Amino acid sequence: MDNIKYIGRQLSNLFPGECSTEEDIKTMQLVSEEVDFRFEFLASRAKVLMRIGKQPDPWHVMKHPIYLYLLSRVLFERGINDAYRIKDRLYCLNKTLHGCSLFYRVNLPQIFFLNYATQIVLGDCIYGENLVVYQGVTVGAYRDKVPTLGKNVVLMPNAIVSGSTCLGDNVVISAGVAVINKSVPDNTIVFGGEGSNQLVYHSIKNNSYIDYFLDI
Repeated sequence: MDNIKYIGRQLSNLFPGECSTEEDIKTMQLVSEEVDFRFEFLASRAKVLMRIGKQPDPWHVMKHPIYLYLLSRVLFERGINDAYRIKDRLYCLNKTLHGCSLFYRVNLPQIFFLNYATQIVLGDCIYGENLVVYQGVTVGAYRDKVPTLGKNVVLMPNAIVSGSTCLGDNVVISAGVAVINKSVPDNTIVFGGEGSNQLVYHSIKNNSYIDYFLDI
């Protein structure tokens, strides 16, 4: 199946522009080789299934939102002439199909994985490599304060990271935990405490028990 032509039909059905489907496809084909390369790179590093046989699988429910994000992101990075707002329509398509907010201005790391993208909101923050995000996660600025995430960070379902929060390397934020304006050291798993604003920190040697990525 031709990925770009299929996405062109999706756009035409759900978010048509003031141009033909063929024009949309032609624009997306300008970056399709690089998008496929980036997706292939992710597939080569992920331990979880991102392939059908030996071929990368961009149509699986957990992978299609990654592909759509990469497509809009590369169009943005390359400054492709976008008179018909194809980047915005790709963002809206991803949000409609998968219930996630992955805006093309957000610079996600080269190596990341979305373990179900439903209700994920990733804002324009600073992200380290080997990022794993589960469903319902929100990462975003608060006023002029922007979170910074280190390498090998795992955000479990419904976690929130906001404000001036700084997460070190090898950090796991447990399910449902809100980390706002906090500094979390390396090699730490964060749980919710008894009070609404209480957090409990436990040291871990690494987060390999939720390790999604192969070593380089």
